[in-house]
Amino acid sequence: MKKIKSAVLEKNQKIIVRDIDHAKLEPDECEVKITDAGLCSSDIERAYNNGAYFYPLVMGHELSGEIVDLGSDISNELSIGDKVCIFPLLPCFKCSACKQSLFALCEDYSYYGSRQHGGFAEYLNVKKWNILKLPNGVSTKDGALVEPTAVALHAVKKLNIDKNCKTSLCIFGAGFLGLIATQIVDKLYPNCEIILVDRNQFKLDIGTKYQTQNRCVGDQKSWDSFLSEKGNSFDYVIEFVGVPETFSAAVDVSAAKANVVWAGNITADLTLTKQQISSILRKELTITGTWNSIYKGQEVCDWSESIDMIDKGLKPSELVSLNIDLEELDATLSKLYQHKKRKSKFNVIKIMVNPNN
Repeated sequence: MKKIKSAVLEKNQKIIVRDIDHAKLEPDECEVKITDAGLCSSDIERAYNNGAYFYPLVMGHELSGEIVDLGSDISNELSIGDKVCIFPLLPCFKCSACKQSLFALCEDYSYYGSRQHGGFAEYLNVKKWNILKLPNGVSTKDGALVEPTAVALHAVKKLNIDKNCKTSLCIFGAGFLGLIATQIVDKLYPNCEIILVDRNQFKLDIGTKYQTQNRCVGDQKSWDSFLSEKGNSFDYVIEFVGVPETFSAAVDVSAAKANVVWAGNITADLTLTKQQISSILRKELTITGTWNSIYKGQEVCDWSESIDMIDKGLKPSELVSLNIDLEELDATLSKLYQHKKRKSKFNVIKIMVNPNN
């Protein structure tokens, strides 16, 4: 059996690069040589905070690469040598959500990089349905970032921004999702004024390149000042951080009839005060949850629209701070974990793993 070099999460906080057995190619799969694999914040939790479903696990779900082999059922829509990106969710196609083509809401799904092996490896066998070809003008580095770009686009579309009116948007979180959402809004809704809020000035400085104001809330005093100054101010709000404080603040800074989208993976219980609940009612806020993105294979969806935007000039790869190989993954995740716990600084936006260096 063929062996492939992989970064294997052997147990919590321990990744070892070693050769593993490469599964036999199924008739409806393509073998993809992974050129670029984005490191997601969810990988930090999975690897360093007991977030894995099982061990050993090969993580990696923001993926692009080149097709090197075809299963026997693959027809001429895909060819050896094609540059592709990969939708990581494997739906059941049977549940009520799947029957509505809401595959990200599948009740019984698998997932490359979390519920089965993913792309922090030299090669990955991928179902044909999960593969989209990249246009000639789109690099594999940008291709690997179609996944988080589609997530951000999906959240932005949930806001239902009025293109014709001058409006205001507050984005909590200046990580990759917040920064790419800023660019998406700037391209699709030029009449919308954006303010980007984060505690990390390094991230906010990058945001200034994308026609946005920024507000650093690095301590309690600056946070309280922001909430006091901007209460009841914004027509639209997106929460990308995932902490109770910013979920709560999204209510406080919303203007009457505002649309609020909660997108962050919340890390603890959220408590809203009686006054905030009353505020939601009196301001008639619309609060919408968002999860993942809409993917429909070859049909028009968040993924195809993201690829089209990238082909027309959106550059998510500009947000890549660091490129690493598989051997550097364990130490890099450790640095990210320590930064998240505020034990040491590691200022990056997006890290790209290159398994075939």
